[in-house]
Amino acid sequence: MCPAADTSDSSDSLPTDVNLPPVAVEKEAWRTRLLAARAARSEEDRVVATRALQAHLLAAVADSGWSTISAYVPFGDEPGSAETLVLLQAAGVRILLPCTGPEDLTWAVYDGNLRPGRLGILEPTGADLGLDGLSEVDAVLTPALAVDRWGTRIGYGRGYFDRALSRLPVDRPVLAIVYDDELVDFLPCAHYDRPVTHTVTALLGTRPIRSAGSAP
Repeated sequence: MCPAADTSDSSDSLPTDVNLPPVAVEKEAWRTRLLAARAARSEEDRVVATRALQAHLLAAVADSGWSTISAYVPFGDEPGSAETLVLLQAAGVRILLPCTGPEDLTWAVYDGNLRPGRLGILEPTGADLGLDGLSEVDAVLTPALAVDRWGTRIGYGRGYFDRALSRLPVDRPVLAIVYDDELVDFLPCAHYDRPVTHTVTALLGTRPIRSAGSAP
């Protein structure tokens, strides 16, 4: 079994003047297909999924008793909405959100206010906790383009969340939020990938990743 995440390439597309490992080429091919599928999704599907995901996330956090989580503001075609953060905060959950630096994510407390960040993604205005802010969280909500049955996650290729998750204590749950058809049997993975522990989708809700020997 192999863990999960983005490639470590820092650009949006693959360079053509270097010899890339096969796994990087495979991941880029998957990324191209997944991004095209998201762009083609209807607005009605997005709205329905957003409402369902919101309910599932609120229930998961309430049932688990997590008091501090890290999350993110959905961007572009990503499932979910910033409204979920407002509702989680209203329920008494302390939320850390990522701030994008040149190479790594730092983490700041969500205080209800957001501003455009380095990549145009909305980021928190609260106190910056630095690279190790994730050590304070009970669980991580992470973006993904797809997840397979081993917990392997495909991201956008910049490696930000890969590097952040590498600093996360091993006992922390990592929940990837995707559309139902983005749960697949197998994705390419590299040695540096860390698997997610759960997926959250509109129809299936929050589900743990099963290992190869798990009962159905």
